[in-house]
Amino acid sequence: MNELQGVSIKVKNFKCFGEPEQGFDQIKPINLIIGRNNSGKSTLLELLYYVVNNSPHVKETEKREEKTTEIILEAPFTEDEIIEVSPKDKNKYTERELPWKFGKRLISTKLKWQLLGNGKNDLFISMECPEILNAVGNAKIAENITHELAYAKKNPFMGKEFKPIHAERDIQSEVDSRNLNVLPNGVGATNIIQNFLNNAQFRSELVERGILEELNSIFKPDAHFTRIVVQRVNEDKWEIFLEEKIKGRVPISESGSGLKTIILVLVYLNLIPKSDKKELIEYIFAFEELENNLHPALLRRLLNYLYEKYKEHGCIFFLTTHSSVAIDFFRKNKDAQIVHVTHNGDSAKCRTVTTYIENKGILDDLDVRASDLLQSNGVIWVEGPTDRIYVNKWIELWSDGKFQEGFDYQCVFYGGRLLSHLSADDPWDDQDGIAILNINRNSIFLIDSDKKKPRSRLNETKRRIIEEIEDNHGIAWVTKGKEIENYIPKEVVAKLLNKPKVEQVAQYENFFEYLEKISKGSPPYKSPDKVRLAEDVSQHLKKENISAVLDLEQRLDSICEKIKEWNK
Repeated sequence: MNELQGVSIKVKNFKCFGEPEQGFDQIKPINLIIGRNNSGKSTLLELLYYVVNNSPHVKETEKREEKTTEIILEAPFTEDEIIEVSPKDKNKYTERELPWKFGKRLISTKLKWQLLGNGKNDLFISMECPEILNAVGNAKIAENITHELAYAKKNPFMGKEFKPIHAERDIQSEVDSRNLNVLPNGVGATNIIQNFLNNAQFRSELVERGILEELNSIFKPDAHFTRIVVQRVNEDKWEIFLEEKIKGRVPISESGSGLKTIILVLVYLNLIPKSDKKELIEYIFAFEELENNLHPALLRRLLNYLYEKYKEHGCIFFLTTHSSVAIDFFRKNKDAQIVHVTHNGDSAKCRTVTTYIENKGILDDLDVRASDLLQSNGVIWVEGPTDRIYVNKWIELWSDGKFQEGFDYQCVFYGGRLLSHLSADDPWDDQDGIAILNINRNSIFLIDSDKKKPRSRLNETKRRIIEEIEDNHGIAWVTKGKEIENYIPKEVVAKLLNKPKVEQVAQYENFFEYLEKISKGSPPYKSPDKVRLAEDVSQHLKKENISAVLDLEQRLDSICEKIKEWNK
């Protein structure tokens, strides 16, 4: 649904950004902007403001060292733009200049240009599209056509509405006004809610039912609001009140700033579009530091709400954040990207994060501590990355996508040989091992049995961990087969080996020896390839082909029930 796919935005000589082009290599539905304070995150949002409003004429005070600010866009040609430039009068041009049979070759080819405003563009690199030269065979004609294309190219953000929320924000009592504008600092939020509730030209159920239901879905299970009203608190001012069953009616002035932030977001996504008579897909939202005064679990629910809004309506979000929760929530989402902004004391730079090392650098930059796991809803302890891949995929399938890592639970590696140093006893009583309940009191522990035959006995360390976990109302899952790979269904193995049918790996059989046997000595995976095997297997797993393997169905039933219990 991302209509801005293939678009990039860069800038030169703008505030903290110097001569090298800096900005967004691409635009995703969810764009996280990460960096330390004063690194340049807000400046990127200001760049978006100029682009969306097609106004490259920045203030003199925003130019860097009195140099000319250049806003540079790059986007693929659309079919309509090619047709516009292609000659309509066949007799006017020779066949080799740009008839449609040449022009159509340029669809999806990118053009890079400088934004000038007033509906005009200027070519930034005159021969950015060598395909044109190849198509017409004449350098001069190709240059003319390229200029025509540059002027025909539309700013892909035109027609969008840019709606920011600043990091410093509040919702206060306000006088009645027919001006329904809401400012980035929250001014106007009370007034627009008051008008939707009391003005007959608006639908009051958008607040009474719509916003109330969405507010409760985000706050559940921490709070449940029964009503939202706006009342006059003195001669000329109105204030928002929220009702709860036990607390009664509470004015928003006595509520926390986290609640105010969520109400402001709901106003932006529910009331402002109705007031503007626009669809959500027409909006670019830029929200700064939503995590301020929000518990991590509440922040996850808010981020999930935004993502669901994108999936339903196609609106685009730019979120500046210092929160590792946001990074964790979106790090593997194909619809999201992380842009890391750094400042060396002289100028700022942007980098799209694509690797684990870059991601780790962000966490270091934000001074994220391992103790943040204390704030996860629950922890699933796994031996290593292979187990994590399988567990996440199984839970996704078994819960029909309802539960996901980073939102409902978190996987943590313990490493097989380190198991003897861990303890699931009461942290106050434990004296020797590392008390895992100090990390998180909600735990599921996955352990390979390593059995080679049915009567094999678990070692003392595994028996101790199982007893301690179960004594503390957790789940200790010892694989019914030798290792986690013994849960791989035969149907998936057949697909990986491109065979019509194979036998199921035996319960206590070494999986890689099994692969070698059924592939007749040339297996596609060998023992060190466990992660690659897990990634390939996970693409073919389905609910129906995992349900009949060993005790996997019963285990997933209990695990999903436990995760549900953690999240209430």
